[in-house]
Amino acid sequence: MQKWFVLLVLVTLFVLAGGCTSEVPSEQQSAPVPTPTLKQTAVPHTPVPTATAIPVTTLKVSQETVMISDNTFSPAELTVKTGSQVRWVNGDDHPHRVNFATGGFTAFLIGPSQSSSQQFDRPGVYDYSCMIYPTMHGTVTVVG
Repeated sequence: MQKWFVLLVLVTLFVLAGGCTSEVPSEQQSAPVPTPTLKQTAVPHTPVPTATAIPVTTLKVSQETVMISDNTFSPAELTVKTGSQVRWVNGDDHPHRVNFATGGFTAFLIGPSQSSSQQFDRPGVYDYSCMIYPTMHGTVTVVG
């Protein structure tokens, strides 16, 4: 029994000695982080541009403008030169959708107080109507 006791004491001493002699990990030393320094520089003063008056021009109804009012196109027949643009202005309080029967143009919707334009690059007669109000008809004749 004495041998067991001695053996137990020795094992206990080894365990205690092993626990006491282990090194405690040291904290890692981190490299110091440099603090950025701000360098002040003079910013040149840029003057703010002054507002320039832009002349306001009022678009006048001309032979290239078709007014829409009371569900009619005015003028209903229009003759323009090749390359001209025709502008439709909706004066009604409801939308109109201008659709061309000829010429391969895409129909366009014009809301109240809005306008839309179409350029005519080839001579010909271009009939159009309103898809919403089919009784509305017009013609643009394009001459060279």
